[in-house]
Amino acid sequence: MSKTIIIGLILFFSPFAVMSQETKIQLTDKVSVVFPEKPAARNMQDIGVQHTLKLADSTANFYAMATNLEKTSGMKADVLEAAQQEPAFWQQLEQSFVAQVSSDASVLSSEVKQINGKQVLHLIISGTRNGKKLEITVYIFIDGVYTVNIVHQKRSEDASADLKNKYFGSLNIEK
Repeated sequence: MSKTIIIGLILFFSPFAVMSQETKIQLTDKVSVVFPEKPAARNMQDIGVQHTLKLADSTANFYAMATNLEKTSGMKADVLEAAQQEPAFWQQLEQSFVAQVSSDASVLSSEVKQINGKQVLHLIISGTRNGKKLEITVYIFIDGVYTVNIVHQKRSEDASADLKNKYFGSLNIEK
């Protein structure tokens, strides 16, 4: 009888163990990030794949995407590399991202920092979407012909700061 109970418990909890397994996503040849759980993937017509994880408790969403700028706008890696040397590049990138968040979005923090030798725009933005307050933290950077976005969307005060920090800390950029 006890074997039946144990097997029943294992079968009951197995789906939860599978659903909560961290998942490493390779965004480009040199860039990867680890999601707290397996994200959904949406192919963006040969220009990239958007990876999305919406936590079951609705406290936060995680996104990652690498968009091929050569396919979307014909930009080459050398042009993108040169553009990154200009402060106007990062300002335009910031303005473009903020405009996508919401009409009332405001930048709480903005800095260009180095991660493994790569310049990365780190933004924290607040705003509302569908009447709900949200806070978005994003890393945006260029890897060859790709623009890479690593995003955390805080949807509740109960959102885990540890999960967020672990997500951004898992970003791996190879040289």
